[in-house]
Amino acid sequence: MPLTKGDIPDLLLPGLKTEFEAAYRSQVEESIADQIATVINTTMPTQKYAWLGATPPMREFIDERRPSGMAQYAVSIEDKTFESTIAVDRKAIEDDQLDLIRLRIRDLASRVSQHRHQIVVQSLLAGGTGIAYDGVSFFNAAHTGYGGASLSNTTTSVLSAATLATGISTMMQLTDDSGTPLGIVPDTLLVGPQTMWDAIELVESPVVVYKSTTSTGTSPSDYVNAFQGRLRLIVSPFITGTQSSAWFLLDTKRPIKSVILQQRSDVPVEFSALETSNGSDSAFMRDRFMYGIRARYNVGYGLWQAAYGGKLS
Repeated sequence: MPLTKGDIPDLLLPGLKTEFEAAYRSQVEESIADQIATVINTTMPTQKYAWLGATPPMREFIDERRPSGMAQYAVSIEDKTFESTIAVDRKAIEDDQLDLIRLRIRDLASRVSQHRHQIVVQSLLAGGTGIAYDGVSFFNAAHTGYGGASLSNTTTSVLSAATLATGISTMMQLTDDSGTPLGIVPDTLLVGPQTMWDAIELVESPVVVYKSTTSTGTSPSDYVNAFQGRLRLIVSPFITGTQSSAWFLLDTKRPIKSVILQQRSDVPVEFSALETSNGSDSAFMRDRFMYGIRARYNVGYGLWQAAYGGKLS
């Protein structure tokens, strides 16, 4: 039996699925979310993460082991379901506009990656009120440290050389429950478009130039930029609006980072279609075919010590 125009939608779906999966894999490999968050695969709709106080430091084994008690904390992340759907006019398929359809399918894959990026960044922006595993807001000036000391991972100041230096030093001096340094070394500066140019000057310029001042008559001078090469700069378009001046120092090389991106390993990102011309209500009633994606994931807070937030409000 010869093929007809009505057969095209059914024959097109396998190819579009392959197109989507290839585009999605490419997007994930370069995803900002995967760079700044710990990705956890789970098969549970709600996953509980038991946070334990720091393990005791190494000591010389002289007589016998000396186990130390550990403070226990826990945080739970419940997954959410997300979708994105496009409508394609039936005549576009009948007129062989398949390349344009493939472009829109690739854009769907981009939307998934961008959304994962968005919710990770939004969780950081909400860190002034969102609760960390120790029971206080994620970005807080009163986290409890060793011996009851009050520890901070936030500032109300805008990004500058002085505040950046303070943030780096503060993070590197954080200790665990036994008073031993955690070894936090921030390696990433996350900013929005409004702060981007200041951030580029701070962390990428080889020199810093002092501007002359009329009050003292000081001439312009320059010196080697101590920040150059120390931090990777990431600019997120989702740092905007009333929080456009927010900035974050992150330690992204630790196994557990500041944000956890939890996704279902047993429910992968799904590409599907409502397109059969003989059985689709959409095709019959509206002369359109529907293509969409569905995914289950969510974010939660990891180690507050691995992040330092500035100018959150």
